[in-house]
Amino acid sequence: MVSVEVRPEAIEQVRRLIVGQKPEVGVRVYAQSGGGGCCGGGGGAVQFGMAFAKPRPDDTVLKVDGFNVIVDPSSVPFVDGAVVDYVETLQESGFKITNPTLPQPDEGGMAGGCSSCGSSSERGGGCGCG
Repeated sequence: MVSVEVRPEAIEQVRRLIVGQKPEVGVRVYAQSGGGGCCGGGGGAVQFGMAFAKPRPDDTVLKVDGFNVIVDPSSVPFVDGAVVDYVETLQESGFKITNPTLPQPDEGGMAGGCSSCGSSSERGGGCGCG
């Protein structure tokens, strides 16, 4: 079973944004590993993202406070154990996804995160890469 923690600030923000969407639409949380990507990370960098979407037959769908969190099969290894938060500070604002179960990133932000996104969390990376 896939586990994703959605913090109260993120739940509140999703509820604001999901108003007017069709009932079957949920929040897709996805991850990609490797490649240079937009963050300039190397082979081990993990990049997270979110989007409104309808679930596909092979997706994992989690119920979270009245809305669905959707995870595609290829993202499950990276998203399982993730924490979705919403932050507003002088340095960053927006949804932030981290995963404390992923390997700790090295100085280049590889293996678990994407430090050049403005999200230099101790493990995992931010979803502000797009």
